[in-house]
Amino acid sequence: MKKITLSILMALSLSFSGYSQRSFDEKITTESNIQDLVQNEITGVIVFKEGNTIKGINPETKKIIWTLTSEDFGKTSAADILSDPDFGKIFKDKSDLTSIAGSPYVEAYINSKFIIINTDTGKVVYNSSKESFWVTQSDFLPETDEYLLTLKSGGDMAIALIDMKTGNLKWNTVVDKAKSLFSFSLKESANTNIARVNGSVIYYLLYGKLYSFERETGKLNWKAEEDYSKFFLTQNDKNIVVVNSKGLLSSKEYLNVLSTDNGKSIWKESIKTKKVIYLEDWGTKLLIAHYGGFNFYDLKSGEKIWKKDARGDGLKKVIPIEQDFLYVAENEMMLIDKDGQKIWKKFIEIADDKEDPIYYLGRVGDKVMYLTGTYGNLVDYKTGVKLWKRNIKFNEKRPVLPTYDEATNTYLVYNDEKLYKFDPSISDKPEPFAKVNVKNEKDLNSIENYPWGVAISGPVEVMGVALDGSIKYHNVYKQPGETGRRLLKGVSGAGSLAMGAASAINGLVGQEIDLIVRDEKGNIVGNIHKDADEKLLKKSKNQAVASAAMGIVAAKFNSRFNAMKQNRDFSYIFAKAETGEKVLVKVRKADGVEVDKIIFKNNKPIYEIDPATQNIFYVLDNSIQIFNKK
Repeated sequence: MKKITLSILMALSLSFSGYSQRSFDEKITTESNIQDLVQNEITGVIVFKEGNTIKGINPETKKIIWTLTSEDFGKTSAADILSDPDFGKIFKDKSDLTSIAGSPYVEAYINSKFIIINTDTGKVVYNSSKESFWVTQSDFLPETDEYLLTLKSGGDMAIALIDMKTGNLKWNTVVDKAKSLFSFSLKESANTNIARVNGSVIYYLLYGKLYSFERETGKLNWKAEEDYSKFFLTQNDKNIVVVNSKGLLSSKEYLNVLSTDNGKSIWKESIKTKKVIYLEDWGTKLLIAHYGGFNFYDLKSGEKIWKKDARGDGLKKVIPIEQDFLYVAENEMMLIDKDGQKIWKKFIEIADDKEDPIYYLGRVGDKVMYLTGTYGNLVDYKTGVKLWKRNIKFNEKRPVLPTYDEATNTYLVYNDEKLYKFDPSISDKPEPFAKVNVKNEKDLNSIENYPWGVAISGPVEVMGVALDGSIKYHNVYKQPGETGRRLLKGVSGAGSLAMGAASAINGLVGQEIDLIVRDEKGNIVGNIHKDADEKLLKKSKNQAVASAAMGIVAAKFNSRFNAMKQNRDFSYIFAKAETGEKVLVKVRKADGVEVDKIIFKNNKPIYEIDPATQNIFYVLDNSIQIFNKK
């Protein structure tokens, strides 16, 4: 085990202060200051807004390839805003530009109008300026290449569907009074508003209200009688499982099953339960896991099939393994079979406290591995016996960062300035193979493994550790004030923050409810929607592949898209130089070499790093400075 010496650290820090200003390679000058800039992940086109103009830049040629002006999307009149006192309430939190994941589209709010732009062509696909309503919510439907819009038209709230091929509204259906729009904040609506396309029907959960529309005509089939926070379509296409929580932070929830024909409950009454964390559809029955335990219910009647909960309290995570269920209740784990019977003789403690996070829990061959905020160990899958006599004891006050090495089937874990190898084949707990002197441990957010070793990084620190425990490099920088702490646009796609394997594992700390589908024999046949852990890394690509229309676009830009998502070779750090200047530093993770340094003139820089080309597009007042890859 080796520790970095102070002299090496000082040498690295001092080397940062001696550099010369790098001038931009190209520059795009605009008539007025630039308000916003985004990059579309499918096409790679850089879109920026200045004044009443929106333009697109080809990321390879770095030339403006299309321009939209007020003639394309209409001007704002004072009467437009003054006529609707709720206007400011709707738009105060909205960004000027938003790139829509898994699509070639960028949404723009300009001159009080809602615009959808195809970044590939620069075509305004939809423009609300010709309408007499405000667009308050938008939801892209990748399955059909359509858009659902929530509208405020006078005192009414309506739902409309856009045909993206023509840009026309296919239909516009009034569903409620507009006052219901303002009972939710934009942040709340982002967490609760969900649209699902199911054949000829669109189901839309909007501000707590669940609607069923005919997709072609917009006919409102029904509006559910109760408010709901989540809904799931069953595999028989005849029912919808709904969850109603009394407030977003409520620990009590009500679960029910509705008919898709009329939106009414098929059960006598809702099941009052603790917070639901996991659902399975077995065709004729539902498995429901909640904070109070497991239950099977008959789908048609709502009668409980299991007479007794598998666990009394504190259940917080469920992992299906074939026809078994591995789950965590409070700070212990248990394995049960499909009939709710324990496979292990006793619960296994995996953490000191029930609030400790779970960084990894899952089957590895014939073993179960767990990594929590306090412990790490391996358990025999069949018997539940711990394979290591002693847990690895983590310092719960320090971050735990794990990453998986697929080539060697081992997990590398950082905690309390130590690195461990979790090899499922070893007979006792491993000792740390390296000790490291991290300077800003509380800010660490990424650990990634490479053939040469491990890279640990945070907003102002990057360290490379060889597999023999020796320190390859350690770069530490100063922050340019509080603005340096924010997650900067464009950085995550370049692989410098925790968007790699570590994020996939850290995503296990919480669990977004999904509906797992099994056949009558209990075999998993799929799930209605993608699991939350998978969404962290694959949401955009899955969306593109899921849609025939989007698949065409994805195929056209496939090499660019893959390059953008797979680039993890560099860290980009917004730092403060010894001279006091603010600088973006590009650090190569393989050896810690600073391959580029760019001075930024403002405290809150707007910029994008194109991961496919590694070119940097930086906004300074009325210009975009372009720095080519170095």
